[in-house]
Amino acid sequence: MSGAVSLEALTEHIVTANYPRAADTFCALLKEGHRLLDVVRVAIDTTAPYVQAPSHIMPKGDGTFRGVNYDHTVLGWRASWRLTPHLPDPARLLPMTQAMWYVPQGLDVWDQVLCEFPGHYARDQEKCDEREAAQTPERAAGLPGPTGTNTRTGGRFDGPAWRPPKVHFEDHPPLRVGSPQERLERMWWAIMTGERVEGYRLFLGLAEEPEYRTRLKDTILMAGIIDLQETIIQRGSFQNIGHKALRARAMLDLADTLGWENAHGVFYTVVPDLGCTPRFHELWALTSNLLPMEFRNWQELKRANTAPLTEREVDEVVDVINWGQPGDVVALITELLRRGRALLAIADAIVIAFVHNEIHVMEHPNAFFTPGHAFDYCNVVNHWLRTYDNPHQAKALYFEAVFVNDVLRANMLFPRDPAMALKSPKVHAREMEQQSERELLVTLAQAIDMQDAPRALAAVDEYLARTGEREALIATLCYAASKVQNDPHVARKCASSIEEYRHNSTHRKDDILRGWTKYLARAVRRSTDLGCYRLFRQHFLGERGRHERPLPLNA
Repeated sequence: MSGAVSLEALTEHIVTANYPRAADTFCALLKEGHRLLDVVRVAIDTTAPYVQAPSHIMPKGDGTFRGVNYDHTVLGWRASWRLTPHLPDPARLLPMTQAMWYVPQGLDVWDQVLCEFPGHYARDQEKCDEREAAQTPERAAGLPGPTGTNTRTGGRFDGPAWRPPKVHFEDHPPLRVGSPQERLERMWWAIMTGERVEGYRLFLGLAEEPEYRTRLKDTILMAGIIDLQETIIQRGSFQNIGHKALRARAMLDLADTLGWENAHGVFYTVVPDLGCTPRFHELWALTSNLLPMEFRNWQELKRANTAPLTEREVDEVVDVINWGQPGDVVALITELLRRGRALLAIADAIVIAFVHNEIHVMEHPNAFFTPGHAFDYCNVVNHWLRTYDNPHQAKALYFEAVFVNDVLRANMLFPRDPAMALKSPKVHAREMEQQSERELLVTLAQAIDMQDAPRALAAVDEYLARTGEREALIATLCYAASKVQNDPHVARKCASSIEEYRHNSTHRKDDILRGWTKYLARAVRRSTDLGCYRLFRQHFLGERGRHERPLPLNA
């Protein structure tokens, strides 16, 4: 590709939804010596006005509602940045290039859903090109349409845009009236009740005061965590599958990375959306009544409960979360707290319960998508438990346990498809036994590329059994994931898996790596094209065309 290389050009390519040009310019800027975080900051500041939505439910003409997707650009930036330490140069720039590739495709989601702006949702989810072709004879005949068909793919909803994206929420100045404690309480309540402007302005004022930053971060995380639907079953559009918690965590990580004085675009991207409709606080109401009835010292449980779970108790958590009903899950968490089990020990067992299902139950490629959100939500909750002290943290165990149980029960509502059945990894065991550790990593990467889950699991099982080395394995998984384009969920799953693996206190933590492997080798992909990967290699390895050679991951 050709054209001027500048931050101004990058901004133009983003706003016009020209994602190949934006990614090309991004790579060129880095090669010219621009600091990575400076370029990322410009990109985030550019997108911030265009990633809000009036609501995450949209009324339809027949009186029903449909969902409107949450912004994923900020999730892509945060997750991709978290992968960079696990990859050598120049591979560490690949996940960031993938984040940039996605960003122009994620603007003005509201209008994408209406087929009024190009991007990932309009092109892939809503099939706007097909819908428009069916309504316009010249498009159906393959002739140029009245508004200019995109010559790259034949579909104008692949971009570039024919008009600017809309701003659905204007920026506002900070609100500094009141003591910090008063403003924290008002901000939290404003977010809960949907007062988006007041909540955002109060946050901006508090963000200027470093001495209250820990309290602010704790409060924002809690606000995101407690906004969670009770169930996704028969809820249709009335769910958020944890996105507010995920976005709150992404914002705080990026603010810490960029510097809070440089993070206004990140704040503008996330905070107004925390109070957006729909809002769900049924689980907050449940736990706010349950815990005081069951425990006199419920606000002290994090400090008072210090015992680990026994292996039998971990098994109990796995069984109840996988096969029980919501009431069984609530009762089990309450009983474990009564036994004095530590909050983080219970949280670690919930993660193991999830990956047990991922390894042994999930088969259909579509079965991984919504449960993946529950796993990432658990990661946010567990980060909150590990990093902050808040009297309400015992409630979060119920949130994550119920959420995981709910998405697994939702999966079971769909009959298993024999055509999607997977062979046992054991059929490849003899082959793997003959390979060296390095060869196993190559086989693993190839199996993920081919989405051959049994072979990938066989390779990772043999590797885990043979050696205690994990860094090269994590690098291999990160690099394989970073080749997948148009999907920030993949990088987010990687970041969550690495963090949970590092902190998990059970003897089964290797199962987190097995679950991650199966996700990469089996979960449905939004795109199997490697356009971004090839662009990255052209810029940083001097390669052109489709030829590939593996990057050295032991560098």
